[in-house]
Amino acid sequence: MVLDLLTTHDAHELPLKALVRAGNLFGYTDQTVRVALSRLKADGVIASPARGVHALAAAGALVREVEGWRRREGRLVAWSGAWIGVADAAIDRTDRPQLRRHDRALRLRGFRQLTQGVWIRPDNLAGGTAALRDDLAQLGLAPLATVFRLDDLAPEDERRARALWDAASMDRTEADLDRLLVLGNAAQDAVEAGEAAPEPVAADSLAIGRTVIRNLVRDPLLPDELRPGETRRRLTEGMIAYQLRAKALWIRLLDQWAAGG
Repeated sequence: MVLDLLTTHDAHELPLKALVRAGNLFGYTDQTVRVALSRLKADGVIASPARGVHALAAAGALVREVEGWRRREGRLVAWSGAWIGVADAAIDRTDRPQLRRHDRALRLRGFRQLTQGVWIRPDNLAGGTAALRDDLAQLGLAPLATVFRLDDLAPEDERRARALWDAASMDRTEADLDRLLVLGNAAQDAVEAGEAAPEPVAADSLAIGRTVIRNLVRDPLLPDELRPGETRRRLTEGMIAYQLRAKALWIRLLDQWAAGG
């Protein structure tokens, strides 16, 4: 919650009293919010530029990471039918933390397991193999994993590769999220019309935003040949519009609380 609010506010810093009031909306006590802030500060995630004020410790990097979902569509290029593979049979599977980072990196970039020790995804991201190799390394891919380009798969392997992603399930999830945004926008309309209190609607907007953005960040960005991207693009545009409304509501509340209102 704290990081959501600090990244939402344009200044990326807020006084303690505003963060405490926001925490109360979610059922957190003042002390719970203070403890959370202390832990984030100890971890170097936030800093205190002035007494009673908390800010992102490295706003640029964190904001770029949080906002990256908006720009993911720009990574797509035309698909030639080739694949990018990762061979990881040689990695150390006794190092559990590294293995979790490795698996997360593969999932975040849309890889699926073709055979034991081989993961693949379509080669349809800007920069090709070299760029994705560097990207995966930054995300935590195990050092002994090998990233390479594949084409000319055997017909049976090609059929299995194309079936690794459940397009129908992704379609259903995005339809559910579209409906969630419709409800969220209706609640925003009610606040603007003076028919609903702003505080609970603001609290709900954080939960809605997390849910939709988490799905967008984890979308494998398949080429249209494997799954048409129209619903994903529509969901992205809908979330951008909804976030603007939710952000305006939150900033109004946070500034009001910061001023002692």
